[in-house]
Parts: sequence; C-alpha cells; structure tokens
Amino acid sequence: MSRTGDIIQEMRVRAGFTQKTLAEALHITDKAISKWERGICFPDISLLSKLALLLDIDVNQLVSTSLEENDWVGFISIQGCDLSQKIYDKPMVYYLLSHYLLLGIKDIYIVTEEINREYLEKSGIEQFGFHFIFSEPKEKNVMAIKYPWFIFGSDLTQMFQGSMLSERTIRLKPENQQSVFYFIPKRKNDILTDNSNLDKKCSTRTLGRGMIVFDMGDYDKCLDVASFVKAYQVNTGMLIGSLEEIAYRQGIISDEELKEIAGIAPYGDYLKRLLINYKSIDIP
Repeated sequence: MSRTGDIIQEMRVRAGFTQKTLAEALHITDKAISKWERGICFPDISLLSKLALLLDIDVNQLVSTSLEENDWVGFISIQGCDLSQKIYDKPMVYYLLSHYLLLGIKDIYIVTEEINREYLEKSGIEQFGFHFIFSEPKEKNVMAIKYPWFIFGSDLTQMFQGSMLSERTIRLKPENQQSVFYFIPKRKNDILTDNSNLDKKCSTRTLGRGMIVFDMGDYDKCLDVASFVKAYQVNTGMLIGSLEEIAYRQGIISDEELKEIAGIAPYGDYLKRLLINYKSIDIP
C-alpha cells in the first residue's frame, strides 16, 4: 500500500489538491487522506471511482499497483452440482473461474465431488494458467465462493480488488440476496469452513446497482442464465466468461494456441476475429 500512497500523493499534488481540499471533495476527513498517503490503509472501494476521476488516474492502475505484492488464491467449495454442465456455450465452471483469471488469481483450491475433480483434471482448463489444488487453502489470502452464483456487471473486478485491498474479512453480496464472494486474509483462514459463523464474522459490502446475479444451482435455474448470456452476447457481440479470451489478452496463451482453440470452440468465429483484430493474422 505504500506504493499506492506515493501515487495518490503525487497525483494529488499534480492535480492541485491539498489533503484538506481533496478530503472535502470526497466528503471524508483529511486524516483519511494522510493515512492513504502514508500507506497505513487503502481507500474504501466506494471512493475509488471518484478518487480516480479527481486525480485523473485509471482505477486499475491505482489498484493493481497495490495488489502485486499480495498472495491471493481462489477457493471454490461447491457440492451437489455439475461444474461441467453447459450453460449456453460454456461449462458452468468457466463463469466461476473467469472472475479469478481477470484478477490474475491462478492457484485455485477446490473442495467438490470426485466427478467434478475428474472433469477439471481432464478438461484442459489448466492451459489457461490455472493450477488446481483439491484441498482447503491454509495461510493464504483467499477469495472464496461457496455456491454456484452467476454474477455479471460493470466495475465488478474493481469491487473485487477493493475487497482484496481492505485487509478485512469481507463478504460481497447483492441487494436482497445471499453472499456471493468472501475475501478472507490469511490470519482469518480458520473461519473458511465455519459455515455457521462465516457470515457473522465478515464485514458486508453490497454490490451496486446494475449487477446481475443468477442462481446456477439446478438445471431450470441454469436455463435462465443461458437465456441471459445468449441475449447479451448476441446483442453486444462480446463474450461473458470466456477463459480463452481472458488468457489470450493476458498473454497466457499464444496466437497459435488461440488459433487452435478457435477451430473447436463453440464461439470459434469470435476468437478468430479476436486474432485478426489484435495481430492481423490470416485466418481461413
């Protein structure tokens, strides 16, 4: 956080703010600004967008600077559903793993049935940079999900990053629904499997407006998700939850690897266009 504090101070001065005037613009105290700049704490996630606007800095730049030094892993503890079930054009697990990949989290601890374990070991998903560990994480900063929720919306990755940087135990949930993701620092790992008290021991952050959350817990509910994904992708020309696209944009898979995947993927034409637009590669 000290590096982020240095950036905030540098950009504040460049933008012509004192600690007091910046605090007034954000409706907080100048003591909070001082703590940010000294690396004592990180701005609350609710302030990130406005802070970035005032300082004329990209939110991702501000957040990623602080996350580089953190050791975060993913934890998926899901029983009673088929992670390989196809939801429109992708397996269910793609929609879960895409959140982790967007954050650069590739070590994924998983507690699930043997059939799901066999699928993950044979599916080839590890080519996108993942390392699956079939146990509970210990002494790690953990981003956990304990139910197959589908979640989609703008600024979602930034909300995740803000929760990771808070150094507190956070549960992130939509309005009027159950918790979606948990962010648990390594010193609090003992509550990971304490389902009866997990929510009580977490600070709650509510997802903002514009977030879509669906239950993927059974077949009929998955149909609702499939309908949404189809409508969005057809009308926007963009994909939701494509591990192939995220891995390619992050440099995890090469041009040739994506070209090969595009030959067999249900959305292969989209991946071919991605190659053409980015690299001007001749794709037949």
